[in-house]
Amino acid sequence: MDSYAARRMHELILSAKKPLLVSDERIDGDSLGASLAVVDYLQTLGHAPRVYVREPVPEKYRFLPHAEACTADASIFDDADIDLVISFDCSDEAYIRGLVSRLPVRPALVNVDHHATNTRYGDVNLVVVGAPATAEVVYQFFLVNELGVRKDAAVCLLAGLCFDTTMFSNAATDERAFKAASDLLLRGARIQDVFRVLFRNRSVPLLRLWGVALERLAQDKRFGFVSTHVTRADLDEHGVTDDEMEGLSNFLSLVTDAHTIFVLMEAQGGGVKVSMRSFVHDVSKIAKSLGGGGHVKAAGFTVKNQRLDSPQAISDLLARMAAHLPPPVAADGGKR
Repeated sequence: MDSYAARRMHELILSAKKPLLVSDERIDGDSLGASLAVVDYLQTLGHAPRVYVREPVPEKYRFLPHAEACTADASIFDDADIDLVISFDCSDEAYIRGLVSRLPVRPALVNVDHHATNTRYGDVNLVVVGAPATAEVVYQFFLVNELGVRKDAAVCLLAGLCFDTTMFSNAATDERAFKAASDLLLRGARIQDVFRVLFRNRSVPLLRLWGVALERLAQDKRFGFVSTHVTRADLDEHGVTDDEMEGLSNFLSLVTDAHTIFVLMEAQGGGVKVSMRSFVHDVSKIAKSLGGGGHVKAAGFTVKNQRLDSPQAISDLLARMAAHLPPPVAADGGKR
């Protein structure tokens, strides 16, 4: 943790008259949990802060305290009184700068994140690569500044930790995750509630669609990665939304013996979303080279004007990704 950046962020918060928080454009438990925990603190200072989200908050996240502070109304950036913007869990510099540029007066910008692909675009950058979640970075921010963590903030931070570590089971899980979770439980958060809402919410149609994806699993003979795909027709046939599909790549990384997983899904607005998980490769490099971002072991990107309408289209996209993997090593130690 960069203690100087954490303290500087707090100084900017204390001097701000009207702060605005921005969650990552891809809404998830970590980006929301981290931002809403800071909402809880800002309310103790007399603020009524808003959190800008690109789309309305999905139903499963509305249990989080202060979720009503979220808005998808971009007109919030017309307010000349906003003097501080804090982004959470967002490594996409272009997205944040595009939003900030809409403000009549350039505010101070704080960047809070843990992605390896973050470019440190803020005036203050509280970016801790390797942290188990942005929620854990925010937790450390509270500790460094001796702020205390109220119960509602603890719930939000625990939700972020649980989401990004897949309930403390994926490669992001480390000692920091368990230490933070233990303290948050002592402060009133209930892990059973978070688990029930975030992970025990798979509908029968969704599980049937996951079954379709499982049937399509294929392993690349040269590089060893496992891949599958889901089309818009699949989603429409089963009545499943894009948000509901969240979690398939994490599930596959837990139950398969493959070292790398690629999940391809046709996006609602067009293009193909790719989610990657790996225990041996830095998939953030693949994501960054193809316009995306993420963590070393979990990353993703979107290919515009792409469809999964033929075996060749799927093969070509996988080949583009495989081109960024190191050459396989033969049993005798030579390159294949």
